[in-house]
This record gives sequence, structure tokens and C-alpha cells, in this order.
Amino acid sequence: MRLAHTIPIVLAAAISAAASAAALPAQGAATDAPADIVRAATEAVRADTAARLRGRWEARLRRDSSDRAATLGLATISRLTFAYDDAERRFRRLFAEGAPRDGHRVHARIGLALAKEAQGESGERVFALYRPALADARALGDTLAEGEALYRTGSLLAPFAGAGPSLVYLDSAMRTLPGRADGLRAAVRCRRAQIFVATARPGDVDTLALAMQAARTSGDLDALGNCLRATVVLHQLRGQGDSATAAQLALIDLRRRMRDRSGLAVALTIRADHLRRASDFGGALRLFREALAEARASGNRYIEATVSLGLGANALSLNDHESARAHIDEAVAAFRAADDSASLMLALSFRPFVSIAAGALDDARRQTTELLAYWQRHGDWVHVNDLWRQLAVIEMRRGDYEASARALDEAEVAARRVQSPGSLGAVAYDRGRLALLRGDLAAAERGFARFVESVDTTDRLLRYDGRLRLAEVYARRGELARAEAEMTAAGDALDAWRATLTDPEMRALAFQASSFEANDRNASVAVVVAALARGGRARAAFEIAEARRARDLAERLARARALADGDASTDGGDDADDGAKTRPARAGAPTGTLALAEIARLLPDDETAILEYVTGTTGAPTTLFVVRRAAAGAAGTVEAHVLPSADSLVGDISRLVGLIEGGDDPEALERRLAAALLDSAVAALPPAVRRLVVVPDGPLHRVPWDALRLADGRWAAERFAVSIAPSASVVAALWRSRARDDARDAGRSPARVLAFGDPAFANERAARPDEAVYRSAFAETGGLPRLPHSAREARLVARFAPGGGGDVRLREEASAWYLRHAELEPYDVLHFATHALVDERVATRTALALSAGGGESGFVGAAELASLDLDAALVVLSACRSAGGVVVDGEGVQGLTAPLLEAGARSVVATTWRIGDRGAVPLVDALYRGLARGLPLTDALREAKLDAMRRGAPPAEWAAFTAVGDPLVRVALVEPPPRVRWWIVAVAAFAVALLAFVVALARRRRAPP
Repeated sequence: MRLAHTIPIVLAAAISAAASAAALPAQGAATDAPADIVRAATEAVRADTAARLRGRWEARLRRDSSDRAATLGLATISRLTFAYDDAERRFRRLFAEGAPRDGHRVHARIGLALAKEAQGESGERVFALYRPALADARALGDTLAEGEALYRTGSLLAPFAGAGPSLVYLDSAMRTLPGRADGLRAAVRCRRAQIFVATARPGDVDTLALAMQAARTSGDLDALGNCLRATVVLHQLRGQGDSATAAQLALIDLRRRMRDRSGLAVALTIRADHLRRASDFGGALRLFREALAEARASGNRYIEATVSLGLGANALSLNDHESARAHIDEAVAAFRAADDSASLMLALSFRPFVSIAAGALDDARRQTTELLAYWQRHGDWVHVNDLWRQLAVIEMRRGDYEASARALDEAEVAARRVQSPGSLGAVAYDRGRLALLRGDLAAAERGFARFVESVDTTDRLLRYDGRLRLAEVYARRGELARAEAEMTAAGDALDAWRATLTDPEMRALAFQASSFEANDRNASVAVVVAALARGGRARAAFEIAEARRARDLAERLARARALADGDASTDGGDDADDGAKTRPARAGAPTGTLALAEIARLLPDDETAILEYVTGTTGAPTTLFVVRRAAAGAAGTVEAHVLPSADSLVGDISRLVGLIEGGDDPEALERRLAAALLDSAVAALPPAVRRLVVVPDGPLHRVPWDALRLADGRWAAERFAVSIAPSASVVAALWRSRARDDARDAGRSPARVLAFGDPAFANERAARPDEAVYRSAFAETGGLPRLPHSAREARLVARFAPGGGGDVRLREEASAWYLRHAELEPYDVLHFATHALVDERVATRTALALSAGGGESGFVGAAELASLDLDAALVVLSACRSAGGVVVDGEGVQGLTAPLLEAGARSVVATTWRIGDRGAVPLVDALYRGLARGLPLTDALREAKLDAMRRGAPPAEWAAFTAVGDPLVRVALVEPPPRVRWWIVAVAAFAVALLAFVVALARRRRAPP
């Protein structure tokens, strides 16, 4: 189901009228005629000379307070410069009770109606101004004013009463307007063309062409704006992306030249929505934000609501359902308050997507059916097509394939009425999905092939979707070579597009971003990978899987390493030190992705194995790849195990995490998940393997691997030192980097340690004596509680630096300002004992909490962490859920760990659930003692966990900590001498003093008198 709904910009009269200043005929010298007054005010605002004209009219009013022409002029300038309160006060004075029925009264009512529309009002409150204006114009015989009132009324009617009644008024305006009103007549013609195009009426192209010719001949900028908007819609419906872009950019340029901030907000919104539907979510987000600023500057609440809807659609496309719900609800409330039923229905069109994401299919079906009835009544076949397709997908998910087929038949009828190749291609895509569910592979192939042919070449994500579906068809048919080739080519094409993106967040989200069905698309990947693995193509399956893992992080690490080595090239050529090569010679391949042979060669020893998982939803199988060290001269091998769908494990994973975090030890659940995820690989591993590097996928990112119980009843941590990696290529690159760095730094000075603890938080509160304090910013209300034990932890960690001279930052010194501005490159270890804010739904709400200071926030987000200049072997995040974050398909967890790896850390120790302030200290102490004994990181961490087990600690205490990145880093720490408690020293000193006193007294007694 493609999230193709446009935001409410096509028939919305409020936007059209509000953006228009005054589409009036050009005349000779300005007079006090009302039409001339409005035209003069409009031209002055556009020429940036309004202040001079305002001064003249204010001077006239000082001479004669009843000067109606000057009052109308000042009111119009106030309207066009967004001083709406002043405009309304002056307009109402002109048609107050007892005011003469004249042209000023007519134009005052029209002007106030336009001001109301510009602020986002519509419906009866605006009609109540146009109706008496129309009556007065007719009574006065003013055909120019009558024609404008008819035009404004018809424009406002379009979204409320439909195209038919609107065109009646617009046609009446054309018949009524005098011959000299070329500009206003052109504006009406362009508005008619908008409606013809939006409703796919016969003759829409000719109607628009004639209207555009009239607009250009008249030179009226408002008319040209209306026609450009109609041109945009026409090109979009016909799938002519480049032509639509040209028209959008022309419209934006026009509104800037007109100094029409409200109209510019509309133009920016149209362009942003086009970019959103073309999958350029970063570009869309920037334009939506600019549109929001322009809308607020112009006081246009309608556009504010429209931009909120666009932001919600963007969030839906990125599978950020919580943010989407908030933005969509905001837009719905605003349109409902404005009594704008058409825009309200367009906003409500997005709610079924939120319901589907929540699994509420009955709600989604009801919402879609209600919307469908509305747009059918209004004859809007674009939305009718979208909604029939939406209903078809809902029925697919409900398992009613016959109902889905009927809905697609209706969708095709609507698409043919629109005559949109894109709409017909989208129906073909959905027919392919339905055929796949029914097992009709031939029909599925026809549907997906037709879809790919129909998609504009600029819409990379949709083409990628279609090609993945084709690869799935080939795999199900047993044509494995063809499936492999199709998936590889699709990935290469998408990677080439990703390389052009400059927005870091959008590069990371490129594979997550989709036409809403990202989860289904990942199911296609999982199906193809499993088929290749079963068919004896494990190497190809692994490399396809690895090519879509942590691509952005791998590329950044490769670029950073090239810069560190003084080599600007990251094209996968010979490595300067060891001859290593990145994945060879595929066009568009990520520069950081390594081939299987290279990954196997870089494995440091025979005791370490990589376990990489590929999962999908909707029942797709899970594939587990096991990679071990290649023998000298060997190309490297990979074993593949096809496991049950991750769908079947999601509930068990959530329950296990919840029970362990709550202090339980659910053995049966731990055993069941181990049997599903680990047993097949463990049984095939030689006894020498004692370290596992796990590369999870999808819901498996939440698995507490250490706490799974193997077939012999032991926890995994009792047999293996387990660590996590974003991808096999990333950890292999870290191994290669460490080998070079170790050689380079052989004579490096002893390790330096920087430890942050007990920050002074804004609105800090003291913890109650009996309160269990957790290091999570989400867990608290009324201010963050102080973490007194984190100070002890920071001091403890610093003592492991050679000479006990680690740098400790406590309270106000543990500030975000210091972290952002300090020279961090010399430190080998950075330790943070603090609160963390980790949101597993919205990536931008994840940060470390430190002290505020230097005029900067105390929260340090992921982007800021990535920008740090580190050369650390280890960063420890002793805070709650610091290993968590948003799981992005392909890229993995987008939280706090990956940015630190990007910044230069070789490994990060983080936590998978909340940890207590007091309870974290013993495990941290044991970890650093293991490092001081020369153990590699994961071995030291495992020893700390075994120590906790011996102390009887529950899994909640020790299984929370995990290592991400290079598991084998070593740090030249020293074990500090044991501290002697002060009271022991005091007692000993007292005992010595007492003994000395007793001895002295005895000697005195023995001494001769």
C-alpha cells in the first residue's frame, strides 16, 4: 500500500484565495475607486513601497476621519502584511451599521473574507461575508465587484460542495466580469482549470492551456499562480516528475517575487509533498520546515495545519508511527476547528495508516470505508483510487482475498478515469502482492513488472520495492540465479542513489523509508536470502545480506579511516598496510562493505565466530549465517541455518526482557529462545570457539543474548563471551583498524581515562532515602534525581589509569559543554555514569544527560556524539538502555552506540535495560579489573558477569551490559591498590597509640626510683 495521499493542496479554496492579493484589472492612473484602491495597495506591497503609501493614506485620515477610500487602502495593506487585527477593525468600520451601500462596503467585506481565509478560516464564517458583498455589488450594478464576489465564492465552494457547484459560480463570474477585467478573468479561468485537472474532467488539458495563455497575456501574477498550481497537479497525475518539478520551482519563484508569504508557504508545501512522495524525505523535511516558518509569519493557521499533515506523512513513510500520529492529530484538530470539511477529510485519510501500523485492521477498514464514501460523492477519483487500493491491502491482511480483488477492480476503474500511469501501476503492484499471497507466481510477476515499468526513474525507492518483489517471485519459483541478480542490481541502484544524499539522517533511513510497506519489503529480502541459503548459495546470500547492513556506518568508518591514513580515496582499492580490499568492483557498492573472504580473513583467531541474522515480517523465515576464520590461503566459508520467522518470537522476546528486567529468571523462556536462535549454530561450532559476535536483525536487536539458556542448561554467558556488531563488515573493519593502530602506537604513552559522574541536572531533585534510582531520563518526572553513586563510580574508574591519574568530571564540571569542546583524542577510555534518554520510536529523542553550562543544553544527542573527535579504545555508557534506540531496517539500532563508533571509538559498552545507580558499581569495578589484568574487552566483561553470578546476582544486574563494536580491544590499565577504609586506619592508629601508651607506662613503673 503506497502512502500516496497528497496533503490538502489541490482543491483547498482557503489557500487559493488567501494567497491571492487582488486579481484586479490594470487601469490607468490610480483613483479613489475601490478597485483602484485595492490594486494600488497590492502593487505597493509587492514593490516594497507600502510604507510610503500607508503614510499618504494616514495623512488623509488625519485630515478627514471619514475618508472611506483611505480606510479601505490601509485595511488592505494591513491584510497583505498580515496585521489582521488592524485590517479587521478598519474593514468592519466600512460596513458597520449605518454605513452607506457603496463599492467600499463591497470590497471591505471581500477583503475581510480574504483575511479570514488567510488565517485558516473557511466555511460559513467566510460565506457570511461573501453573500452580502455579492448582493451589494448586484444592487450597485458593479459588475467588476460582482464578478470578484462570484469568483471568491466559487473558489471557496470547491472543497465543501464539490466541483459542480463551484464551477457554476466560476462560470457566472466569467459571464459577469466586464471586458476590461482581463486579470481577474484570467484568475477565474485558471481556478476553473485547477478543478478540471484535479477531478480529471474531459478537456482538462485544453482548459488549462487556454487559461495559462490568458494569464500570461494579462500579466496577472495571481492568475499565473493558479495556473502553475494546476500545471503541477496535471504533471503529477500523469507521472511527469521532471515537468512537475519545473512547475513547482516556478511557483515558488513567483510567490517570492510577489512577496506573498502565505502563497510561498503553499508553494513550498506543494514542493515538499512532491519530494516526500518521491522518497526524498530529507529534502521534504527541509521544505516543510521553511513552509511552516512562512505560514507562521503570515498568520496562516491553515497552512500550519497542512504542514503538520505533511510532517505526519513524512513520519509515516519513515515508520515513525508515534510522531506521525501526533502530527496528523494536530492537523485534524486544526481543520475541524476551521470548519474545513474537505481538508479535514484529507487529513483523516492518513489515520488508517496509523491504525494499520498498530494492527487495528477493523478500525482501518472502517476509517477507509467512510473516507471512500465521501470522495465518491465529490467525484475526486484520485482519492477514490488511493482509498480502494488501501482497502484492498487491508483485506489482504485480513485474509479476505476475494474482497481484496474486488477492491482492486474498483481501484483500476478510478485510475482509468484519472488517466494516471502511476495510479494504474500502483494497482498492478497490489495485484502482484495479492497474486503472491495466492501462490500465482506468473500473475505476481506480471503485476510487479508492470509496476516497475510505470514508475518514474526518479522514484528510486518504489523501483527498488518492485524489483525486490520480482526477486521474491523468482526465488519462490526456484530461479535462484535470476533472483540473486535482480536483488543485487536493485541494491546497487539504490546505493547509487543513497550516495547522492547529503542529509546524514536520510542516508541512514534510506532503506527504512518506503511507500509505507517497509516491513513487507524486508520480508521479500528474507525470503530471497533464505531461498539462496537453502539452494546452496550461502556465500551469495550472506553477501546480499551484508550489503544492506549498517551501510551508512560502514561508509563513514571507511571514509574516516582513509582521512586518518592521509588517503582521500575510499574506492575499495589496496589498503596501504595489509593489502585488504573492500567489496570489489560492483557499481554503486557501499565503500565500507567487505566481501566474505575479507571478513573471514580479518577474524582475529579461531576462538571467535560471527553470527549474522536476516529476518523479515509476515511469516518470512530467518536465516542465520555463521562465519569463522579462514585458513591460510582459503577464501573463507560461511554456514547457513534457516530458522523460524522472527514474527513468532516477538512476543517471547518482549516477555523475556520484561521478566528479566523485573528481577525474574524465566528459565523455560530463556531455553525456548535459545533453541530457536542459537542451538543450531552452537551445535556446529568447534569447542575452541568461545567468543560470539552477534549481528542481529529486526526484533532480534532486543534479545538478551547472554541470558539465553543453551541445551546444557547454562546461560550463554557461561560458555561464550558475547558481543554485538552493526554488521560483519563494521567489526572486521574495526579489527583491521586496531591491528594498524596497535602497530602505529607501539610506543604510545600509558592509557588515559576520562570519567563523567554525578552531573548537576537542571531541575535536579534529591533522591528519597528509600527510592530505587535508575539512570534513565525517561523514568522520572518532576526533574531528574541526582545520582550520588555515579560519582563513586567515576572516581573508581579513574583509579585504573596508570598512576591513578584519570581525569574525573563531577557535578557542574561533568557538562555537555566540556564534552563538546574538550580535546578528547588523547583519551583511551571515556566513561559516562549518568542518565540517558533513549527513545525506541523517535531517533531524535535519544541523548546522554550531562550538566548544562556555557549556555548549552545538558543533553547530548546522537549527531553531536558522532561529531566528537575520539581515538578511544573504549567508551562505557553506564546509563539505562544506552544500547537501545530506533531499529532502522538495514542500519540497525540508531541510538548512542553507532555514533560513538563513527566518532572514533573502537568499542562501546552499553546497557539493554534500566540499571540502578547503586547496583551498577560492582559490575563496572569487575569489568575494569579484568581489563587491568590484560583481558580483551568481552573476556573482561564476561568475567565480570561470572563474578556477579557467583555473588548470586540475578540476570537483571549482569545481562544488561553488552559490548558493541570490536570485542577484542585491550586497554593498558593498571589495577589500583586496595583502598583501606578510613575507620580501619583510625582504629589501627588508636590501637598503636594505646599500645605505645601502655608500653611507656610499664617502663615508667619498672624504672628505678
